[in-house]
This record gives sequence, structure tokens and C-alpha cells, in this order.
Amino acid sequence: MKNHLWRLFLLMLVFSLAAGCSSDDVSDEEAALTATIRSTWGDKLVALDAEPPYPPTNSPASAGFDSRIDLGKALFYDPVLSGDNDVSCAHCHHPGFAWGDGIALSIGVGGVGLGPDRARTLPPGEAELEEWEFMTPRNSPSVLDTGRFAPAPGNDPWEGVMFWDGREDSLEKQARGPLRSRDEMKHDAYGAPAAVGMVCEELKTIPEYITMFKAAFPDEFAQIDAAGDPDSDIIDAGNYSRAVAAYERELYTADSPFDRFARGDDSALSMSQKRGLKLFFDVGCDGCHSGAMFSDFGFYALGVAQGGPGKPPIHEHGDGNDLGRYGNTTMDEDRYRFRAPSLRNLSLTAPYFHTGGTGTAGDYQTLRQVVEFFNRGGNDLAIEASRLDDFMEPQGLGDTEMDDLVAFLESLTGTRIGSSRIDVRVPTSVPSGLAPPAVLEPVLSN
Repeated sequence: MKNHLWRLFLLMLVFSLAAGCSSDDVSDEEAALTATIRSTWGDKLVALDAEPPYPPTNSPASAGFDSRIDLGKALFYDPVLSGDNDVSCAHCHHPGFAWGDGIALSIGVGGVGLGPDRARTLPPGEAELEEWEFMTPRNSPSVLDTGRFAPAPGNDPWEGVMFWDGREDSLEKQARGPLRSRDEMKHDAYGAPAAVGMVCEELKTIPEYITMFKAAFPDEFAQIDAAGDPDSDIIDAGNYSRAVAAYERELYTADSPFDRFARGDDSALSMSQKRGLKLFFDVGCDGCHSGAMFSDFGFYALGVAQGGPGKPPIHEHGDGNDLGRYGNTTMDEDRYRFRAPSLRNLSLTAPYFHTGGTGTAGDYQTLRQVVEFFNRGGNDLAIEASRLDDFMEPQGLGDTEMDDLVAFLESLTGTRIGSSRIDVRVPTSVPSGLAPPAVLEPVLSN
């Protein structure tokens, strides 16, 4: 019996030593790679700050800030913002789809369903539905971490480059854009410039919104009250914009594997992710995708295939093309240039680029397809080579290398919402009494 136990002990010891040697061999290789990454690119391993930068007029120090977030959330989910009272911000930026919608081109007014199941129908008063009508010309990005977008040179740190063409420079200004869009919220009946004012007039007829605006902006309301003006005057374009931006800015993420690695946790990334991280810098991806948000928010011509109605859309006398930033600046060198997106949370926010690729010569539904696009040198649009950025050339990466790059990109996804001030759940009702979008479980919680 004793001999049997002794043999069993020796056998277990042999297996233990064998396993230990194998583990040590792997960890030595990984340790060497980790050391190389930290010594070579340590200054580029930038984790996200605990909070985004806040403007002084819309910060946690502002009176009524928590109430302002609640108001912004109510507005975000309320279809009262749209011309036909049938679509809210959340129809294209739903928590169930990581505050995006999971489709290439969003469907605004007249749409039915959510996410990949959303379909176009005839909005009220429309005799027929033209090709692409009431489908947005560009992919609807996620709202996650938009409060962390880098500002244009010379701007304040709380400002950021908004929209694919960079036509606005803050969340507060961006909040007004969809209200002015025919395809998104159908305010063409009275003209885009008047849209926000008309929405505010409608909000003034809803008593609960008057109460919420007063709580969200107590200092501003005190001045209105002292002047003897109507309580409803607290509802104006500026306060509307600050409320929506206050909600959106709180949708910042935390605790991605990359952030843990950047803060010193060597085990936060897998071996494949570390190989992908090294390759990311070796290939020069950080030339456009740098900093904590992995973007310089500059504008680049990649030759991404055009899909959808273009901008301006076909049904608004466009030709089906989208010239990107040129539509904002009218500078010839800006043709086909679009903002470099942040690489944060990519694994949650497919499809990619400004069109998503549906119905085009390109296909950008997965991260692997995006990596393959860059590996082949891009230009699915076949624009003149002189208009492409110089770095757009074949890379010659193999399958394993591309898999490692994808693995690294996946490590940039947050595991939770960082803010404790916000309720990430979809509300079951909104002050207007209209139906908010369906309640789906948020992809991330706090």
C-alpha cells in the first residue's frame, strides 16, 4: 500500500513538473513580448481618464446637474422630438445595440422595429417611398465615449470633432443636428433652421417637461421667475442642447482589457492581443489612431465603398456619391475625406466606416473585414490614387497576423459604463406620453 502511494506521488510530481515547464516556456515568450511593448511604446499606452472633460456650463458642478441628466435621458428616448412623433434619438442609438443600431444605414421617420430588424414604411402623408428615402446617408455611430472625442486644434478640451464630416465641435451643438434632418426626424416641413425652436415650442405644451427643465436649470429659471416671464420660457434651444449633451456625456466606458494593461496589469491581454498590439504599432496604425481614444480625429481619404443615397441624398438632388468633409468645407483636398473614428468599443459597434458597406463593392460588417480592407490597400471606391492618403497601400499581412490585430482591437472594448450618475436602462415611458423604443437589455451596465 505504501509503495502504491509513493508511486502515485511520483507520478503526480512528474506531471506537475512537466506542466510547469510548458507553462514557463510560454510565459517566458510572453514576458519578453510584454517587455518589448512596454519599453518601445510605453508612452503610447494611454488608458482612459476616469471621467470625460466637462464644459464649465455643463459640468457636475452645475446646479441641477443630476436632474439635467434625467431630463436629457427623457428627451433622448422621446419621439416628441421628431416631426411625425414616431422616432427618438434612441431608435438609432439604443442601449441594446451599444447606443448604436447595428445596421449600415439608419432608418429614421416611418421606420418600424429596432436594430437589424428595423424596416422602412411610408410616413404619414407620403404618397410613395422613393429609393433610399428616409434612410440616413451615413452610418450612425455609437454615442459611447463621444464626450471624450478630441477637440480640433485650438479648441477647448471638452469640445470634440462630431459627425463623419466634422461639421460640429461639441456634444451640445451635435444634439441639434438630427432635429434638422429630414431623413432622421423629418423637420423639413418648416425648414431646418427653425426645427429646434419648433421642438421647444412643442415641449412647452407638456407640463412634465416644464417641471423637469426647471429642476435641471434652477439658476436660469430663477432669472426667468424674477423677471415675471412664463415658466415655460425655461425651455429653449440652449437648455435643450445642454440637457441632451449631459446625458450623452455620461455614456463613457471603463475597464477595457487594454486600459488594465496600460495601467500595469501584464495579464490583462492575451498573447494574441499582445502580438496584435505590437503589430498595430509596427504597421503604423497609430499614425491616425493615437491617444487614449485611439484616434487623432483627423480626416482621411481611404476609398471606402459608397453605399446608400449619398450626401446630399439622391432624393434631394444628390448624385449618389458622398464627398465627405468636402460637403462642409468645399475645399477640393477634402473630397472623400472622413473623420478617423475612435477604435474604442469596436467589437460592439459593427458595421463600420461611414456606410457600413451594405449594397456596395465593399463589405465592412466585421472587424476582420475592416482589417482586410486596409491589408489590401483600401480604395474599394476606386477613386484617383492621388486623392488617397499615402499610407493606403497593401500591407502583406498573413491570416494569423490579421487575427492578432482583430484580437487587439477587441481589447479596446469597455466592460461597463463608467458613470454612476446615469441610469442606463431604457425607460418604459416618457413625458410626452408617446411610446419610447422597445425595452432591450443594455449591452453595458454600470
